[in-house]
Amino acid sequence: METITIPNSYQQNIAAVVHRPRLATEKLAILCPGFLDSKNYDHLRMLADELTQNGYTSVRFDPTGTWESEGDISEYVTSQYIQDIKSVLEHMLLEGAFTHVLLGGHSRGGQVSFLYAARDPRISVALGIMPSYGSVVGKRREDWEASKVKTSSRELPFDKTQTRTFSVPFEHVLDRDQFDAFADVDKIAAPKIFLAGEHDILVPPDRVRALFDHAHEPKTFILAKGIDHEYRQNLNDITKVNALILEALAELF
Repeated sequence: METITIPNSYQQNIAAVVHRPRLATEKLAILCPGFLDSKNYDHLRMLADELTQNGYTSVRFDPTGTWESEGDISEYVTSQYIQDIKSVLEHMLLEGAFTHVLLGGHSRGGQVSFLYAARDPRISVALGIMPSYGSVVGKRREDWEASKVKTSSRELPFDKTQTRTFSVPFEHVLDRDQFDAFADVDKIAAPKIFLAGEHDILVPPDRVRALFDHAHEPKTFILAKGIDHEYRQNLNDITKVNALILEALAELF
């Protein structure tokens, strides 16, 4: 593994980790964290390892304004996240002639992966692991707007007894209103993989299925039995999910 920094669209540094296979490869995987999640959480780290063992150069990164990346939390918006993916992709293309690009992530990371793939034909396969879509609605939106910020805590990647707190401004929601993966997913010509967790209550399987149904072929739907949204907390669950992803990729390519 190699820790690197990549300039974003404002020349701030995006913190990233690159996993390189033993032999040169034409396959690249870019992995996107969920809402306020770290690139160093076990589920992304282990998936990057698995993909690298299967011939991918794999990159996981912290979006602008979060964790080890530069920028303010006010810059942690969907439009900037999409720009960050572009920055990571173009940086990696400078160092290698990658002809196959997998873009994927968990939850919000899956959502922005689909949003980006709808805008860039260089993406060879888009992966959504329990992908969210749409904006923030209902009481959650009302409370966020009233308080001006949403405060959320996440466990530290390498010390789960400690947490880091983020206060995300309501502007995050207003920016998010511009995007809808449900509308964009049908624009993606590349193969798409949709993975739902059987016990996921945040992004239930029927919502993932609805997104899948709206996409055109080629596409694959996976129901991960016994898995919930926070599967990153359980190493056995991570192993199960990763095996399903690798099996789907093997069937596609």
